[in-house]
Amino acid sequence: MARVRLLAGLREAIGKGEIIINGDTLSSVIRELIERYPELSRAVDPKSLEPGAGYIVFVDGIDIRLTHKDSKVEEIIILPVNHGGEVPEKLEVEKISWKEIDIIIDDISQKIETSGFKPDAIVAIIRGGLVPARLLSDSLGIDDILTMEIKLYEGIGVRGKRPFLRQPLTGEVQGRRLLLVDDISDTGLTLQLAQEVISFYMPAEVKTASLYIKPWTNFVPDFYSRTTDKWVVFPWEKKEFERLSEET
Repeated sequence: MARVRLLAGLREAIGKGEIIINGDTLSSVIRELIERYPELSRAVDPKSLEPGAGYIVFVDGIDIRLTHKDSKVEEIIILPVNHGGEVPEKLEVEKISWKEIDIIIDDISQKIETSGFKPDAIVAIIRGGLVPARLLSDSLGIDDILTMEIKLYEGIGVRGKRPFLRQPLTGEVQGRRLLLVDDISDTGLTLQLAQEVISFYMPAEVKTASLYIKPWTNFVPDFYSRTTDKWVVFPWEKKEFERLSEET
C-alpha cells in the first residue's frame, strides 16, 4: 500500500490532497493512480514514469527519474512547479538605503542567533534573495550558499499569475540545516514553493527568512525584520527599477 500526495494546484484540481493506492511497486502504483485519475497522466506518464512538463515527482524522497520501476514504494509526492496567486493592488514605492539594509540584516541575524538555530548552509532564491543571502552569510559566519530560481513578478507592481521554478536547487541538501532566504514575502507563494521543493531533498531542518513581509502575505517566514504595504525598491535593484519605470 502506498500513499500519493498531491500538492498545490493538483490538490485543488483533483479535489483531494492524499490518495491511498493498493500497490507496492512504483510502476503498479502509478498505473493504478492514472487508471483512477486519468487527468494525472499530464503529471506523470504511466509507461515511461517520466514526470510531465511543469511537474516534479518524488518517490520516498528521491526524484522519480532516479528510481527503478520495480522499486518498493511507500510515498509518492507530485508537485506542479506552478502555484496560484492574486494580483495585488497598485502600490506606493518605498526606496531602501544600504544603511537601512545593514540595520535589517543585523536585526534578522540577531533573531536567528537568539532562536538557537544554526544553519549549515543558506539557500538563496534568485534573484531577490541573492544579496540578502550573501549579507546574512557574512553576519552569521556561514560560507556555503546554495541557489534556486523562482520567478513571479513581471514588472513594477505586475505579478505573474503563478510562480514557477526556473532553476532547481543546487548543492548538497540531505541531512543539513538550511536557511531559505528571499528579499520579501508578498503573497508568500515564492517562499512556499521553494520550501516545498527543498523538503523533497530530505534536509534535517529548513527555516525561512526575508527582509520584509507584506501585511497580506499567506506565508510568514520564521525570521523577518519589517512589514510594509508599499512596493519595495532595494538598493541593489535601483537601475532595474529605473529601467522598468521608463518602460511602464
